[in-house]
Amino acid sequence: MKVWKLAASILVLGTVVISHKANAQNLLTPQQLAPLQNSSSPSYKSVETYFIQGFKQIESGDYRGAIANFNQVLNIDPNNAYAYIGRGFSRFSLGSYRGAKKDFDKALEITPNIAYAHFFRGFTLVMLEDKQGGIADLKQASILFKEEGEDELSQKADNAVKQIEAS
Repeated sequence: MKVWKLAASILVLGTVVISHKANAQNLLTPQQLAPLQNSSSPSYKSVETYFIQGFKQIESGDYRGAIANFNQVLNIDPNNAYAYIGRGFSRFSLGSYRGAKKDFDKALEITPNIAYAHFFRGFTLVMLEDKQGGIADLKQASILFKEEGEDELSQKADNAVKQIEAS
């Protein structure tokens, strides 16, 4: 199981760093981005700033800093599913799997069909030794990625399922 955990961590990190979609502008839905771009409200400007800074910190490996920024987003906008994903990924990267799972659960409670939330929660569940739950989430992520035209990420999720099933 330890070898799989290391492989899962590397795959998840590689997916975020390599994927052109894993950044602040591309993770926000048009509905979430519109008020950020069109509002003169200081709270929305702050959300945008904290959100973008959080993802920049993930890219640089400053997960604690990223968590602080996503906490700021959630203080202003407690229903921002993508802030929960960013914070969950940061917690995952720090080995706080239970905290990560709570964040991914909350993101999916707010918006049930976010492929990234299923994808990352799948790996988190595997790390928490819930192999079947992890497989179910990764399969759902694969379906959602495929629907979004993200064939490469869909394939990564499918490959992870095969590796988990074989372990």
